[in-house]
Amino acid sequence: MIARTLTVGACLLLGLALGACSFAPKYERPGQDIPAAWRTVDAGTEPLTAKWWERFNDPVLNAMVEEALRNNQDLAESLAKIASARAQQGQARSALFPMITGEADATSNSTSERAPNLTSYYNEKNPMRRTTTSYQGVIGGSWELDLWGKYRNQYTALTDMLLATSAGHAGNRLLVAGQTAQGYFTLRALDMQLATARRTLKSREDSFVIYTTRYKQGDITELDWLRAKSEVETARAQVHTSTVGVDAAEAELAVLLGRSPREIMTGAMERGREIENLPSPPLLPAGLPSELLFRRPDIRAAEYQLMAYNANIGTARANFFPSISLTGALGTMSSSVGWLFSGRAGMWNYGVQGSVPLLDFGRTWYQVKDAEAQKQGAIAIYNKTVQSAFQDIRTSLTKQREADFIVNSYKTQVDALSRALELARLQYDNGYTDYLTVLDAERQLFTVEMQLATALSDRLNAIVSVCMALGGGWEDPEVAGPVSDTAASEAAAR
Repeated sequence: MIARTLTVGACLLLGLALGACSFAPKYERPGQDIPAAWRTVDAGTEPLTAKWWERFNDPVLNAMVEEALRNNQDLAESLAKIASARAQQGQARSALFPMITGEADATSNSTSERAPNLTSYYNEKNPMRRTTTSYQGVIGGSWELDLWGKYRNQYTALTDMLLATSAGHAGNRLLVAGQTAQGYFTLRALDMQLATARRTLKSREDSFVIYTTRYKQGDITELDWLRAKSEVETARAQVHTSTVGVDAAEAELAVLLGRSPREIMTGAMERGREIENLPSPPLLPAGLPSELLFRRPDIRAAEYQLMAYNANIGTARANFFPSISLTGALGTMSSSVGWLFSGRAGMWNYGVQGSVPLLDFGRTWYQVKDAEAQKQGAIAIYNKTVQSAFQDIRTSLTKQREADFIVNSYKTQVDALSRALELARLQYDNGYTDYLTVLDAERQLFTVEMQLATALSDRLNAIVSVCMALGGGWEDPEVAGPVSDTAASEAAAR
């Protein structure tokens, strides 16, 4: 009869627990006034993919990005955060089920013959048994019924935080890939500037030898000779400046790639295609739907965090209501190991415990208000993240569109100034102009050549910025250590 009563009661309580309510607000994505499509841009024909860096057709760049995605320490840290978030989610899930414990002990006690209320009872005719030994084995359990959704909301919140952490890792992968590509393009631009400075230095040194001979012969003035000498040193200083820039870019890339301190100090960075020979991928097609932006990892992470804070409100509200727990134990107890498993040694107990907050001086109320305030903060972060995403795509599309014109303008200037320098030298050699005209032509050409290298890098970096603004292209970036399908489906269902 007792067993039947226990079974029926347990079934009723289990049904009550499974059908329990939740005080978390219904989640709704914050409304956003977003455009239906991008502003019109020149159309391309090929879609971007997750591995957008392969479009530059540089095997060295491809290898660098893959190496960075494998070895970068920031990514290693974010992977560890995913493991930690998954463990916290597991802890929250375990709280939904009963806690089963096992206990065994053997104790021996000795009692004083002079203890109060015992002295008159024990005497020589009725000697006291001072030492007793007992053995006990018990399996016990306890289960707090989640009638108000407290633990289910905790599990929901930590599941959302796990998803947010995974999305954050995807964002870190995108950032590392973008930084690696941009660092490589910067390095190749600095290589071009260094080569330009060395070529200019060599040309000016050769010219200075001729000018020195002509100065000694009295064909040119000392002023022209001193100007030529100054221009040689200007080019030499630029060579050293560009060398510093190249070395710094190599060291920065080595850290991004996760290389060892020895490799950072002594390793050489491999080069691929020259920056002027790297292809510029086609522009994105016009009219892409704005919903593509919501694939960005940072937007997904911000929304998952908002969902987690929404669930935390239900956890805080549940503290206003009674807490009910089921407890029970089943075991044996005997003064002898041999009797421990006999029928008469059996023991059991069960019960129901309940508690309700009566007076906490506003502690629970303030916990609810804190949870609601945190949700409002998460909404603001989400809105700001979406706004920043559209800012990124707007500015990156404009840079991408205009970068080509800037590069072409500098190329035209280089061609024009190269011809102007030839004419200036020819006129100077024949006495039709002064040396200052030659120096001005050389300075202008040198400056524009250095600017062209920067413009080429900016054009490639603009493509990278567009890919990063889109969250890696039209497809979601690959995520190392994905969350479980169960967790993902639960979040999607919510």
